[in-house]
Amino acid sequence: AGFAPIEAPAIEVVPAWNPIELEWVRRDLASGAFDWVVLPSQNAGVMLPDVLAQARVVCGSQTARALELHPEFRLDRFSAAAALDVLRPLFVRGQRVLLPRGAAGRDELTDGLDALGAVVYAPIAYKTVAVDASTLRDVNERLRNGSIGAVTVCSPSAVDSLLLAIDHTLLAGVPLVCLGETTADAARQAGLNVAGVGDRTSM
Repeated sequence: AGFAPIEAPAIEVVPAWNPIELEWVRRDLASGAFDWVVLPSQNAGVMLPDVLAQARVVCGSQTARALELHPEFRLDRFSAAAALDVLRPLFVRGQRVLLPRGAAGRDELTDGLDALGAVVYAPIAYKTVAVDASTLRDVNERLRNGSIGAVTVCSPSAVDSLLLAIDHTLLAGVPLVCLGETTADAARQAGLNVAGVGDRTSM
């Protein structure tokens, strides 16, 4: 589109498993205790790929490639609605579902599985943390001298991280383009100038 992109990672994804809980989950997966495993992202399954081989997994194509899985259902683009759509015709009330998730995950998928009559186990598998403010020092300087024409943000946690590292006045003075309405809502609540919202995660 004619822009020169400046990559500036604002968040870092780190494992957040409780060690005892992870041991239980790995044991139960190995014994076939779960009827289904739903992986919203590769971060959800990064500690489990060796015990997922025999499980009935629902995940996105990128997650399947990253974890070298052969899932029961490979979704072109993972979403709660898409996962529920493929499970609904096959689901038997009372089946056990493993749903590893992020610490700040939304409840749409959990609520949808509950509505199907699933017994849902949804441990916290990962969380996002803000990068050190020094990582964004160059961005601060570029914003100060007016050499950045727009900022793109892909998650509410990235909005929070930027606000910790960058002067609010500088950030509010540049158009912000957000990926998804949830991110846009977080930016608006922070008083930032949301100039556009993208609803697709790929070209």
